[in-house]
Order: sequence, then C-alpha cells, then structure tokens
Amino acid sequence: LQAELQLDRLKSERSRRVLLLQGHQPSWHETLTLTPGTPPQCHNLTAYLRDEDEFKDKLSPVALSLRLVLPGGTPELVLYGDTLVQAQVGGTGL
Repeated sequence: LQAELQLDRLKSERSRRVLLLQGHQPSWHETLTLTPGTPPQCHNLTAYLRDEDEFKDKLSPVALSLRLVLPGGTPELVLYGDTLVQAQVGGTGL
C-alpha cells in the first residue's frame, strides 16, 4: 500500500506554511506492507507552522490530503482520494 500525505497542498511547494518536523518537508511518502492477521499500523507525524515572518498568507485555510493507493495494475486503484481537512482555530484577537 502506498501512502502519501500532503500538507498545505493548495500552495506551491516553495510557499507551504506547514512542514513536517522530521525532514522539514511538506509531504510524506511511505510504502506500507500489510499482512493479514497482524495488528493495525499507526504512524504519528508531527507538523509545525513556519514562523509568521516567513509567509504572507495568514488567512486561508491549510489544506491537507491523504492518499492511499494499491500499486500495480493500470490504472492504480485509489482507496481514499484527496480529502480536505479543515478546522478553524481561534487567534489571539485584534
């Protein structure tokens, strides 16, 4: 199973506001091997918001996408396509 996580995916690669702590990249790719009868796998990834001085856009939401693909065959079977995850987080006020 191929897994791909994209942080702040609506922005260009260079202007993404959120990065993963490990590797300081806006995306994560992993090939997961699933074996029947084994416990579920968990992957915890920590992300951080870049310093406010490093980007201009502070109002638009940060869009995340998670994609799970079964490799092989044409076309590849996408188990779970792009998804928009959005939450409003309160600021410190005006």
